[in-house]
Amino acid sequence: MLDSGRTAGSFTRFCQRPSAPLYSDLDRPEGTSPKRKLDAPVDHARSEGRDDAPARRQSSLLRLSAAIASAQTEEDVCRAVVDGLHDEALGYAFLGVFLLDLATGDRLLRAAVGWADVPAGMRVPAGTGLSARPLADGQTRYTPDVSKEPAYIPGLLTGSELDVPLRASGDVFGVLVVESREPNAFSHHDIEILTAAAQQAGIALARIRLLDEMHQMVESERRRADEREALLDTISDLSTDLELSRLLEAVLSRAVTLLGAAGGELATYDETKGDLIIAANYNMREDSRGTHLKVGEGAMGLVVRTGEQLIIPDYQSWAGRAAQYARIDARAVVVAPLLIGRRAVGAINVWHEDPARAFSEADRRLLNLFGQQAAIALENARLFTAARRERQYFEVLVDNNPVAIVVLDTEHRIVSCNPAFELLYGYKQAEVVGQILDQLVTTPESRHEAVSFTVQASENQMVQGFGKRRRKDGSLVDVEVLAVPVVVDGERVGMMGLYHDVTELLSARKVAEAANSAKSQFLASMSHELRTPLNAIIGYSEMLEEEAGERGLADSVADLQKIRSAGRHLLSLINDVLDLSKIEAGKMELHLETFDLRPAIEAVAATVAPLIEKNGNRLALQFSDGLGAIRSDVTRVRQILLNLLSNASKFTEGGVITVRATREGKNIILIVEDTGIGMTPEQLGRLFVAFAQAEASTASKYGGTGLGLAISRMFCEMLGGAISVASTPGKGTSFTVQLPVEVRENSAAAPATESATALSTGAAGTVLVIDDDPTSRQLVARMLSKDGFRVIEAASGEEGLALARTERPDVITLDVLMPVLDGWGVLTALKGDKELATIPVVMLTITDEKNLGFSLGASEYLTKPIDRAQLSEVLKRYRRTPGGKVLIVEDDAPTRAVLRRSLEKAGWSVSEAENGRIGLEKLDADQPSLVLLDLMMPEVDGFAFLDGVRSRTFAEAPSVVVITAKTLTESDRQRLSGGVREVIQKGSQDIDGLLGDVRQRVAAYARRSRTASRP
Repeated sequence: MLDSGRTAGSFTRFCQRPSAPLYSDLDRPEGTSPKRKLDAPVDHARSEGRDDAPARRQSSLLRLSAAIASAQTEEDVCRAVVDGLHDEALGYAFLGVFLLDLATGDRLLRAAVGWADVPAGMRVPAGTGLSARPLADGQTRYTPDVSKEPAYIPGLLTGSELDVPLRASGDVFGVLVVESREPNAFSHHDIEILTAAAQQAGIALARIRLLDEMHQMVESERRRADEREALLDTISDLSTDLELSRLLEAVLSRAVTLLGAAGGELATYDETKGDLIIAANYNMREDSRGTHLKVGEGAMGLVVRTGEQLIIPDYQSWAGRAAQYARIDARAVVVAPLLIGRRAVGAINVWHEDPARAFSEADRRLLNLFGQQAAIALENARLFTAARRERQYFEVLVDNNPVAIVVLDTEHRIVSCNPAFELLYGYKQAEVVGQILDQLVTTPESRHEAVSFTVQASENQMVQGFGKRRRKDGSLVDVEVLAVPVVVDGERVGMMGLYHDVTELLSARKVAEAANSAKSQFLASMSHELRTPLNAIIGYSEMLEEEAGERGLADSVADLQKIRSAGRHLLSLINDVLDLSKIEAGKMELHLETFDLRPAIEAVAATVAPLIEKNGNRLALQFSDGLGAIRSDVTRVRQILLNLLSNASKFTEGGVITVRATREGKNIILIVEDTGIGMTPEQLGRLFVAFAQAEASTASKYGGTGLGLAISRMFCEMLGGAISVASTPGKGTSFTVQLPVEVRENSAAAPATESATALSTGAAGTVLVIDDDPTSRQLVARMLSKDGFRVIEAASGEEGLALARTERPDVITLDVLMPVLDGWGVLTALKGDKELATIPVVMLTITDEKNLGFSLGASEYLTKPIDRAQLSEVLKRYRRTPGGKVLIVEDDAPTRAVLRRSLEKAGWSVSEAENGRIGLEKLDADQPSLVLLDLMMPEVDGFAFLDGVRSRTFAEAPSVVVITAKTLTESDRQRLSGGVREVIQKGSQDIDGLLGDVRQRVAAYARRSRTASRP
């Protein structure tokens, strides 16, 4: 036995001829053999007839065994088999060795003799031919007469065939095919010889394949070792160099070298711009760095889009070739995306110019490994660069920040500080590093406060406050302190302290607060001091005008009308100035309610009708369908329209003034259009500026203060809307007002509900108010809060049910008319819940009382000056019996006189008090049914008077009507709450508008009174 020319052992072959045939006619295998032509064969019968034949056959078999054993390749084994068996001593003329193609199952001819024109590499499809069966079952198959086999592929046309499998250790590698022209040509002795030769060939093939596998394994391990070494070198580079361009070039050059390629490129991906930029190349004829590729463009753009690797056998013929590479001679190309997870950060390609070179799966795998390292390198470099930039940015920001900044470690020791800190406290950074901050900049008095800030920041809380801190020279400075914990990955690594010198700010704030307080006091005082004398002027002129008319003094009547008109004009000017002052001071409040827009516009039109008719103008009102109701401040809406109509009336003579009102989505559009003198672009530019008028000549002719339009724009903005204007000189002007259908609760109005509720301790229990209308909820909440109830509100049936389950109130008030889930549905759900069924439910609907305004308890709230007709209308509501008693508590004597005369003329019994102290004495002595109360009085003011009223017990408590020129503040309303039932604050509207408002509220009280009297 020889192995590679060396003696590896020996074997002895024993053969015992069986007494019976190996195959009978019954089990003779069927099959086909390759179609072939035969040369003149060696005659088997003749060779057996010679005397020296056995010795010659033995010698041939020994040579055959030696040749098979010494074969180094599969091709050598196959050739040794056919050449050795073709020996004249053995007499086999037609032989072929077919090896199995494991991928397809076909049989591939590897060696043959006796077939002169058989094609090299002949392939027989799987399952065809007589030689297919030995491959299937591993058994030798003998066909005595091929002409009788239908599956036989004609070759010799007649004769016999023996098919012997080449196998070892259960694996079949191929088949040995031996043929003869003569039928029944093969004996048992032939079968033994051929089977032994096939077995030796199978063993040799198994040995060669095992050696090949071992060589492949060794080569694979060597290759892997090289790859690991290259990867280790790459990782080493990653850990020592974060310069992106050098790093990527190193990775790329190793990838090209290991793949045995000619060159390559590496591109980075800019996700924000959506393109790739080639950042590194290797062995390129032209420098491609800086080239831009869109996602999907070229091979690298394609793999970035798909996230998958790509092998291109011939780049020159590839349809997706990028135009930038038209002059590159790359042939085989392998491309891989650079991925961090599934996010692309770039792409790498390696290419070769050799047309015969093809990249394998191993190359693809290796490039993938390098691609991962390149992706990591790219991401690390980006993070490093970003961190460096952020650090530089932070350092510049801190160093140039005017706020003093100090950085502390977890032990509260100073790590660093900025120049502003050095300037504020007088220390250099070298002096403070390592010191405890709270010990450095505090006094014994402020140390506890500073330490508390530090402790809270140590608990990962950001702390802000004000305090005094000590400088290096011992002086104190007022600072705003912000302590910010520095947390990284959930772990506190330190904190920052920020100190802002607020010495000047505190001083300025005190001055501003004093000025604001003075301005507020001035507004309140001016509204009282200016309106009080006007009350006497207008009141006395009305009474004198009435008496003059009764006496027939026509000339006096005209003069008195001029006095009253002048008084009202002066009142209008005062109201405008006060409104503007309140808006600028932030004291103007919105009182939101739901009202029908059309009646409100018609009321304004009725009010301004005399002014429109004065200049011979005609007013036209145009309302679109579905105008409906809005939620807004009706007084401000009317004042906007009144100002616009007054302005149009003043600048239009003998023309038409039109008011159009439409609803567009969530907005109301109001247009006031006139056919007056119009305005130039220059005049339009200063139209909404306070105290600014069109020009001197216009102002002298038409008059005015220039406040009306400025205030109108401010009101529009307060309501969340806007106003615009278009005008043509000589043709007219058009103002367009846009207002939201529903104005949200503003910060000025909201505290009224909160303060009313805050007065209640909840001692009387908890009430849940369920109503979709916010005004109705506020009304009920105010009333119940005064009685000591804690009130919670729900804006829908669903919200009410949820609050009922969580809060478990003592009582529920429930509106009937609500969207989605109405009151009856809520009541059914409540009674169906075992835990809620016992809660008392009061069903209400107050849709007729949405216009009640502030529910602070006053019977009425009127503003000075008092209109007699208005006062008479209001007093009718409160007269209990003929000659009812009324108490006037007012420090201004002329006002008392006007009120007394009006009341006595209406049949009231009147008593007076010049301040609150005397008023309380009169209240006890006279027991009036009605009190007319001024708020601003000496000695005991109106608020103190109301406190006295609350502390008394009456058989029938008097109704209180507040008559004042004072602008109520929020604290004033809180003081009124509980002492009066309703407040109507309409200080800036005209008398006729106020009269309509009072009548509406008196009617509401009358409805409530009738409802309360029903059983």
